[in-house]
Amino acid sequence: MTETLQTLGTLADRHQIDLLGAMDREVSIPVVAGRPQCQGDLIILPSDGGPIGRAVPPEGVPVIRGEAGGHTHLLVADGPGVTWAAAPAGGQDLGTVHVPAGSTAYLLHPEHGGNGIGAGTCLVRRQREQADEIRMVAD
Repeated sequence: MTETLQTLGTLADRHQIDLLGAMDREVSIPVVAGRPQCQGDLIILPSDGGPIGRAVPPEGVPVIRGEAGGHTHLLVADGPGVTWAAAPAGGQDLGTVHVPAGSTAYLLHPEHGGNGIGAGTCLVRRQREQADEIRMVAD
């Protein structure tokens, strides 16, 4: 299942994501467990906990849907048992992903590429920035 690193192009084709022209389709996506990762306006943070939520379906789960010309951040599973529990709408927290040993989750985006999420539980959160006021980072 996840012993071999996936390439961005393979995952993009499998999940019908149109990568932007500058993206290298042959790059291998590293799988990270137990450490924070960022993707555009999202941050993936290790969290305590076990399996919660619902199984990630083959077509994936849009963690943030692209609006007004933006692109969707899509969570996909590579292996069984990957779950997603969405947080209540409107807050900084988007939800929790749980990846069992032997499986991998990927967060894919046409502009930012992919992040591999290894075994464990992670909180997916919108990043904030301080400008004239505290606001969510816009992708």
